[in-house]
Order: sequence, then structure tokens, then C-alpha cells
Amino acid sequence: MGMKYWLALANLVWFGCLPAGVVHAAEAQVVVAASKTQHDWYQGSKAEQARIELEQQLQEAVLAQLHPDFFKLWRRMQATPAAARGAIYDEAFAKLGRFQYAWRSMDLVSREQMKTLKFDLNRPVVTKPSDDDLLTQVKSLRPQVAEYDAVREKVHKLLAMPMANKWPTLDMPTLRAGESSDELGQIRTMLNELGDSAPRHGDAIYDADTEQAIKQFQRRHGLTADGVIGRQTRSWLNTGPQVRASLLLRNLWRRDLVDQLSKPRYVLVNIPDYRLSVVESGNEVFTSRVIVGKEQRATPILASEIRSIVLNPSWHVPRSILSKDILPKLSRDPAYLSREQFDVIDGEGNPVQFTEEGWRQALAAGFPYRLRQKPGDHNALGRYKFYLPNNEAIYLHSTPRKSLFEQGARAFSSGCIRVEHADDLAELLLADSRYQPDKVASILKESETKWLPLTKPIPVFTVYWSSWIDEDGRQQLRNDIYGFDRVSFQSRLL
Repeated sequence: MGMKYWLALANLVWFGCLPAGVVHAAEAQVVVAASKTQHDWYQGSKAEQARIELEQQLQEAVLAQLHPDFFKLWRRMQATPAAARGAIYDEAFAKLGRFQYAWRSMDLVSREQMKTLKFDLNRPVVTKPSDDDLLTQVKSLRPQVAEYDAVREKVHKLLAMPMANKWPTLDMPTLRAGESSDELGQIRTMLNELGDSAPRHGDAIYDADTEQAIKQFQRRHGLTADGVIGRQTRSWLNTGPQVRASLLLRNLWRRDLVDQLSKPRYVLVNIPDYRLSVVESGNEVFTSRVIVGKEQRATPILASEIRSIVLNPSWHVPRSILSKDILPKLSRDPAYLSREQFDVIDGEGNPVQFTEEGWRQALAAGFPYRLRQKPGDHNALGRYKFYLPNNEAIYLHSTPRKSLFEQGARAFSSGCIRVEHADDLAELLLADSRYQPDKVASILKESETKWLPLTKPIPVFTVYWSSWIDEDGRQQLRNDIYGFDRVSFQSRLL
């Protein structure tokens, strides 16, 4: 299937040697206090490959902006003659080991948000290196992700680009096909550097071949592929190779979740990619576009499980949405509730009817009631709701607003996840239950809410993977919609 990003989550670690559970058991046994004694094994010729590997890992940690200590150590290494780097190599081995140990101790939310800057990398928590199979010891410090070698190769290519250290910046108005711009020659050069195959002439007219290259570039960055060079397309064109390498490496660590994704079957929602996948034994068997929360009401990183599918759900409006979205509409349009088929519910769960004066008093009092939208095609949840227990009151559901899935950026919701092909997802998850498609179709014809428990709950994870290598070997990138990659402890990486 190629190097799909979800394949990095198989239950085998590097070299396919151990299941995840065994890895953690072994890790607990080897974690001991590090010796303060310095070693000179990095200076021997037999350790040359290990030294090169260690330097590459340290450089990658700097590019990924994992921790300020790595940046300081890298600068010391570059300022020290190769023959005198023994103590620095020891320190690099120790800090990379401590980082990996601290990473393993974090929860899913902290990992996906990359909350690593405050790690204490000076604690004596890892074993000292030995002379036995030194290269294997150093390689064990890598992220446990199957596409590691492919990412390293792509990073090397990005940093080796002729324009890597002097990437140009475009500053121009929106440009559409057929229009002219003096920047088009530069745009074509940037596209070709990044592998998007633009024509190599210098014409000032935005021609059809350049438009096709821009559309490919837009698809690779999760944008609407309309060929219009607007603000977001221009921003990604201005993103140089070093930043692209940084994002690729940061996300390599995000995908190091072998210990989390150990089930043979699970649902994965990649928030910045606006996509849901069902993964079985490392293979994607289902995919659907999704809509996630806007930045102010972000979809949380979570690990839960889908236990039931609700057909014809009613929608109990959260208080936050009631206050921020619906009450302002009510003040402008009193008929909104009846048109959208909402019931007003009091504290005892009973429907409430208001006179015109009663409405004014209720709104003036801050509306101390709840709203429940009746089931049906008009319902904001659509016909399907996938129930998963969590503290955020987040769930997956369908939606009557199908047109929104055609947009490239789909951060529109108030936190819950809208699934484009919710009907197909439900059929897949119910395949081994007594609720087969004909029975589901019969229930959907009615307006009564029906809870269908799954025979076996399926794990579901929301993750934040904004860059990866696709099956064609190309780098995919997505907008940092929640700001998890806004790192600023160093102004220049290398």
C-alpha cells in the first residue's frame, strides 16, 4: 500500500522485532542511572556509523524544535573539533534517551500538542552506552515509526535544495488564471524546487500548465484546488524547505504512538487533514472527509471508543452553543426555533410554551432553559450519531449540510466531528451485529431515536498530524489550525 501515514502505527517497533508491550517492559528494565564517566568509544573507527547516526538524530531533534537543550548541544558540537567531541556525543546520547523516556511517559494529548519544551533532560534516567552493537543502541533512540527512513531522506533533500537558505517571499495580490504578474517566473521556480512540476518559461501570463501545477500544490497542502493564488496558497509558497523539514520531523514524533494504537482495529481522525480512517491490521479499510472544530472551539485530542450508534438522534444543545450561537439568532428571528424544530425544555425535562411576553422575559433572564432539536433530516446531527464516552462531550455525527465537505479547510464545527459518509461508517461498524442494512433502513424511515450498541466497542483516536510522506513519496502538509506548531525558542534552526 505504500508509505501511508497510518501504517506508521503498526504494533511492531524498529526492525520488526518486538510488540509494543514487550518494548515497554524491556524499557523499564534498562532504565538506570547514567554514569558521569565519559567514554571515548565515539572516537574509534568502528563507531563511525554510530557517530554519524547520532549527529543526524541530534540535527533532526533541532529541526523538529523538540527542546532547547538540543539546539544548544548542536551548536556546541558544530563549534568543537571532531576529535574532541567525545563528551558531547555522550551528552547527546543521554539527552536523546531521556527525551524518548519522557515521551513514553506522556499522555496522548501532550504528545499530539508537542508539550516537550519543559522536559528535564538532565535527569539520570537512561543507561550509558556500551561497546556492544553501538549502532543498534543509537538507532533505538529514533521514533518508532515505520516511515522514519523515508522522512530522513526527504529532510535531506529539502535541506540540500539550492534555495534552502535563501527562500524567496512573495508579496502580491490574488492571481487567477489568464492574469499577468511579474512574480510568475519566481512562482514557477518555487514550484519546481518543491516538486510540483511547473513549466520552466518566464512568461508573465498565468498559463494553464502553471495553473495545473498550482492545483497539485494546493491539493498537497490540503487547500481547495481552484488554481487561484490567494492568501493561503501564497503563504504555503512562502514556506521554505527548512520549515517543511521541521514540520515533517515534528509530526514523525506525533505518529510515534505504538503504545497507544495497539488494537487491531480502530478509528483515527486526523484533525488538520479533516479526515477519518478505519484501520485494520495497519491497513486503511475506510476513509471519509470530516469537519472539525474551529480554532475557538477546537476538537480535542482524545482516546476513547465508539460504543453505540444512535439512529435518528435528537440534539440536546450544549449551553455554550445556546449562548453563543442560538440566543443571538432568537433575538433577531423569534421564528427560528419552530422553523428548526426545537423544543424548549425546563429543568425537569418538560416542554415549555411561551407567549410573546414570556419570550421577552425568558431572553431578558438569560434563557434558563434547554433546547432539544427533534430527530429528522433537519437535525444538526443528521441521522447518525456515534457515541463515545469522554469528558469533552464530543462525538461523531452526520450532518444535513453536505456542501461544506467540498471546501479544503473544514474547521467549522463547535468541537464535534461531522462525518461525510456516516452511513457507510455505521454499516461497517455494525457489520457483525444484528443491525444489518435493511434493518437500519427501516429504523431510519421512522422518527424514533434508536440506540444500537456495537458488539465490540471500537477504539477511536483524534490526532494532530499536519505533515507526512504519502504513498507517492511526496510531502503532504496541512494548516496548523490550532497552533500546536507555533514554536519560538530559537529564531534560526541550524
